[in-house]
This record gives sequence, C-alpha cells and structure tokens, in this order.
Amino acid sequence: MIKIIMVLLLICLTIVIGAAYFVIWPMAQQFLAAANAVLQPALANMPDALPALPQDVALGIEGLIALLPILERLGMEGITQIQQLAAGGITGEEAQQALDILRNQLSEEQLRQLRTLLNIQ
Repeated sequence: MIKIIMVLLLICLTIVIGAAYFVIWPMAQQFLAAANAVLQPALANMPDALPALPQDVALGIEGLIALLPILERLGMEGITQIQQLAAGGITGEEAQQALDILRNQLSEEQLRQLRTLLNIQ
C-alpha cells in the first residue's frame, strides 16, 4: 500500500514539474520577451522625451519602473507644463515654476525618490 502511494506521489510530482517546465516556463519567457520588446524602445527614447535631464543619467529598467508611479502622479498636464517650461533652455524663474509643479503634485517621498533616480542634489 505504501509503495503504491509513493509511486502515485512520484507520478503526481512528475506531472507538476513537467507542467511547470513545459507550460509555465515558456509562458513566463514569452511575457518577459514581450515586456523587453516594449521597454527597450521606451528606454532608448527617454533622452528625447526628457531633454532637460543630464545626459549621464542611466536609469535602466529598474529606474524606469520606479519612475512610472511618479510620472502617473504628475499626469500628462504636469509633464506637459514642465516640458514647455524647459523648451529652449530654462531660467531660474522657470526652474522655480517647474519645482512648484512637482511640489504640488508629488509627496516628499516621491520628490526624494525622483532626486535619487535622476542624481539631482
């Protein structure tokens, strides 16, 4: 009786491992490939989308993912306002206006995180 239970458990374990290897693993690889195909062009276009950033900032995928909640909180209106302020260079007054937009839209923690991600003192 114990031998039969052990054989059945071994067969069930083999089925579970086989399903994980032949079904779940390829699905995970397909998802990661799709995510990579979407994120790589976004990372390549990031300097064009944010021309006011220093060019030595390399966010990487982790930085981009950490930046997404901040950008979502700013919304298109806030991002557009900051982009318009930064067009053609930025004066001290325009920098203060951009900072006011960020302070109004973001929490202190999000501002700290943004400074850290962009290496801004």
